[in-house]
Amino acid sequence: MFWMIAGLFHFALAAQGPVGRYEVFEAAFEASERPPNPYAAITAGAVFTRPDGKLWTIPLFWDGGAVWRVRISPDAVGKWSFIVRSADPGLNGRRGAFVCVPSRSAGGIRASGSHFQRQNGTPFWFLGDTAWGYFIDSAENRHHRPQAEAYARARASQGFNAIHTMLLSEVGEGNAGGKPFDDIGAGRINPAYWREVDARLRFANQQGLTVGLAIAWGDKQKKEPWAWRRFAGLEARKRYASYVAARYSAYDVYFLVSGEWHGEVRTRGNVTEEQVFDEFVAIGGALRAADPHRRMTGIHPMTAQGSVREFASARWMSFADYQQNYNDLHARVLLSRFLPGPVVNSEYGYLLRDRDGDGKADKSNSYSVEDMRFASWDIVMAGGYLVTGFGTTYLAGHRDPGPFDLEAKKNDEWELQIGHIRKLFEEFDWPRLTPADGLVSCPQPRTADRKTEGRDVRPPALTYWALAEPGETYVLYVRGTGEPVELALGARARRFRAREFNPRTGEWRTLGEAEVRGVYRYQPPGADDWVVVLRRVGQGG
Repeated sequence: MFWMIAGLFHFALAAQGPVGRYEVFEAAFEASERPPNPYAAITAGAVFTRPDGKLWTIPLFWDGGAVWRVRISPDAVGKWSFIVRSADPGLNGRRGAFVCVPSRSAGGIRASGSHFQRQNGTPFWFLGDTAWGYFIDSAENRHHRPQAEAYARARASQGFNAIHTMLLSEVGEGNAGGKPFDDIGAGRINPAYWREVDARLRFANQQGLTVGLAIAWGDKQKKEPWAWRRFAGLEARKRYASYVAARYSAYDVYFLVSGEWHGEVRTRGNVTEEQVFDEFVAIGGALRAADPHRRMTGIHPMTAQGSVREFASARWMSFADYQQNYNDLHARVLLSRFLPGPVVNSEYGYLLRDRDGDGKADKSNSYSVEDMRFASWDIVMAGGYLVTGFGTTYLAGHRDPGPFDLEAKKNDEWELQIGHIRKLFEEFDWPRLTPADGLVSCPQPRTADRKTEGRDVRPPALTYWALAEPGETYVLYVRGTGEPVELALGARARRFRAREFNPRTGEWRTLGEAEVRGVYRYQPPGADDWVVVLRRVGQGG
């Protein structure tokens, strides 16, 4: 038996001995049939009986040769047993059992209102980074497994607890195991590629990183070799979605049914957006049906649309929104907060990305550390969460003058400052806060996004936002003004303790304690950005 020694998830290889709650049980079996394409020809599933007598069903997945595997993450202490059902005589009727015991693992992430929590109920302040190329190798950009593992270690040490990535690379790369498919149109998968994905995913989980898996990409450029339109049809797409759930839902993951799903409308040519939408609802349904763990599931839009609110009615949709938005960042988070689940802006900037290599950053909100900081605070002060990015790492060195560069000095300051956001919110019971911008007033009006070349934008220079649990806790964010800012606290007098937070350094300064009735007035030290936290005296912490 082999156990991971760190992180939230652990991995067991044998069908014997205890398995920790929320850890990973795996068993392997040998099929007796030898069809040319087992992935497409053989169907097998395991029915698990939980300690409470309820059943979990999950597909087995083909792992090369005659080998089929099953993986689950048990969520209840006690005895678990299973039986395999398949038309293949070597698989059908195989049985096993194990005992699930308490562990230190907190489990995967779940929606908790507009926020996140672990399966054991622990609140989770989602702080993500973009690692689209985490699973690929690139000789040109000098990205291989050691670089991927160094990246995961570094991001975890910087305070990140999530990354999102692509299972099928938009740029067409494979990894040490080869390409993901020998022939995607014929449905011939390459298990060696996926075993390399297994190893990198397990390593990320060891570091305490939840991994978002975009299972395939919309083919927006008509040249992406592993895009959704390359599959033979809807049934082939659903089969692949089931395979991904079978192979990966036992880990600490969430799923994205597609990256930039609108790209399929752009390049297929013979389908309407409504037809493609219905197809992705069906693909997500196949993913969910194969996943007894009920991992959080979303989908990712193209820039022009920016939102995936239209999928709110899909039974698998776990997010209020999983945006790709660059403009009006604060307002667009607020637009989606009426829906159940958290709002995540998953793509709003890649620090100093320089796609054409001319020495100038070329993406909205990405022109400086200040732009990235302003954009990030605009998102979180609307009650949203974010997946940030760095030009030198987000796509394993592609679309930036490579190679992949985790040590780039230009990243240092943002690597430090992004962690200050999580640091602040974890100081108190942040899920109780809701957007309260109407409580804030200032003699100077808020300004709009600043225009740059083309369609690109930079965040507003002057703005102010608030989050509040009225009467208890208030978070005020201000930038771009030296004028006093007022926060309406209500007619009842309460005693508050005020502290000022510097989002550039992560340092706190005590402003004092006072009985306040009506309005709290804050005088910013200058036109930089500042955060003030008011907490009613008598609260814990």
